[in-house]
Amino acid sequence: MLAIQNLLKSVSCSIRNILKKSCRNCAVLVSGFSVFAMVSLHTNGFGGTGRNKAVVECSAMKGTEETQAEDDVPRQQEKGAEGTQAESAKPKQQGNGTAQEYLPENTFAVSCRTAAHTEQDKLKSAEKAQIEKHEMPAVCASVEPVQNEVQKPPANPYGGIAISEEDYDALLRIVQAEAGGEDEQGRILVAEVILNRVLADEFASTVHDVIFEKSGGSSQFAPTADGRYYSVEVTQSTIEAVEKAIHEEDLSQGALFFSARRKANPYDMAWFDNNLTWLFQYGGHEFYTLP
Repeated sequence: MLAIQNLLKSVSCSIRNILKKSCRNCAVLVSGFSVFAMVSLHTNGFGGTGRNKAVVECSAMKGTEETQAEDDVPRQQEKGAEGTQAESAKPKQQGNGTAQEYLPENTFAVSCRTAAHTEQDKLKSAEKAQIEKHEMPAVCASVEPVQNEVQKPPANPYGGIAISEEDYDALLRIVQAEAGGEDEQGRILVAEVILNRVLADEFASTVHDVIFEKSGGSSQFAPTADGRYYSVEVTQSTIEAVEKAIHEEDLSQGALFFSARRKANPYDMAWFDNNLTWLFQYGGHEFYTLP
């Protein structure tokens, strides 16, 4: 009878020990799944910001970890059935896919955080580059040169006139005869009236022919009729004035006529006033152009 009682007592103790170890194993599994759920929610926070790449990578890693955990659960239960408490705790120390591997500091969580931060850095860099790209044209536009500026006419319009030695000598003589008593600008203006006539369609096409041209039987320039054209001595001042008239800025405003009112015939001056457009007066001469 005593032997039967001892046998029943031993069986009862064995059953109690098995149940106690099973409860421990269940508690470990419940703790592991709880931690896993917390980590999953934490990693979903990274994916919730729209970083698709990070969500895909974390989901792939999570599936791998879950597969490893499912493979290790039967092993843990088998070791618990053997009744060895040290072996049931051994997976926690070795980290073979048990609850410890789902802690916040494990490989899965760190990898998810790293991937998410990397994706965020890439997006920030792309946004910064896009902003700089949109701002640059405004900066480049402020320094671009104006291409459609109005082209100014050349300062001297006489570069295309072919002047022979005969033309040049005739120009010197008529300037000396007409404006020998004027200053340099007065002489330049008389020379430019001759050059303006060469360019105009209403007059002859060479300097010499313009100087000796007649209208109604009368000479256009009095010195060619009274002989002063032939008798003058050309001075260095006149040569310099003619050179400036040919090569430098036009001062004449397009004048085609000039006259010294004090010395001119009143009938001639009346014709000037009635038929021409008065431009300006310089020195002893008044300058006119066609209306």
